[in-house]
Amino acid sequence: MRYHTILVHLQLGQPHAALLHLAARLADRFGAHIIGVAASAPLQALIAEGCGNGALVEDEIDELQREMAVAKAAFDAALGHRAHGVSWLASSTCASIADFVAEAARGADLILTDAAPGSGFDMQRQMQVSELLLRAGRPVLIAPAPASPLLFMHALVAWDDGRECRRAITDALPLLREAARVSVVQVAPDCEHGVVSAQLDAVIAWLQAHGVGAQPLLLPPVGGPPLLGEIARHQACDLVVAGAYGHSRLREWAFGGVTRALAAQQQVAVLLSH
Repeated sequence: MRYHTILVHLQLGQPHAALLHLAARLADRFGAHIIGVAASAPLQALIAEGCGNGALVEDEIDELQREMAVAKAAFDAALGHRAHGVSWLASSTCASIADFVAEAARGADLILTDAAPGSGFDMQRQMQVSELLLRAGRPVLIAPAPASPLLFMHALVAWDDGRECRRAITDALPLLREAARVSVVQVAPDCEHGVVSAQLDAVIAWLQAHGVGAQPLLLPPVGGPPLLGEIARHQACDLVVAGAYGHSRLREWAFGGVTRALAAQQQVAVLLSH
């Protein structure tokens, strides 16, 4: 198993260098075709809410088009001459950026994006990763900040024996084979160690059968839900693999309550599957 086609989503108005650098490395490692995607939502909502006038809307359209051109130029410069081919998809009229990216990902094995910085949510430019995960049916790899590149040194698999984490570990196999070290972590109280240890041993054996050497990491609960980002930093990991849990109506997440935080943090790369 490898990634034959990787879709790279570029968020408008954000820096693209780190994301495109990772895309180029993955394309080289897997000999993958790259699909670049950029999108913005229409501006009718601004007018409907009384937040804009004609001149303001025209200025915003011009700015979105400029940002789209910047994204395309950055994509071409970084990936335009890959031996295994590239293609580009863009839309400025999609009703939902997540829907547009999910539809484009029907021919992809992996979606690569990054976490938008800041606490605000720009409906015209930014995509909610949670919505994409629920709709795409593909694993989503969220690139870290430029200061924390994915070096394939230590991958951490978050295990809870659920359907979503089984899907995630399968989707992540090509990345796990690249990692110098892989740990499978589960948080459990002492009374469950026997059962959990047996589960982890089975997962380790399954990974070994797929060419991945791994070690179990059984941790006790400490005053609340396991914070995977903190565990990853403590274990010096540069990749976290986890199942994404939720439903579209409430857009709520669970894996000890931190899946949403994993999608938003920018310290380590995160692969999520739903």
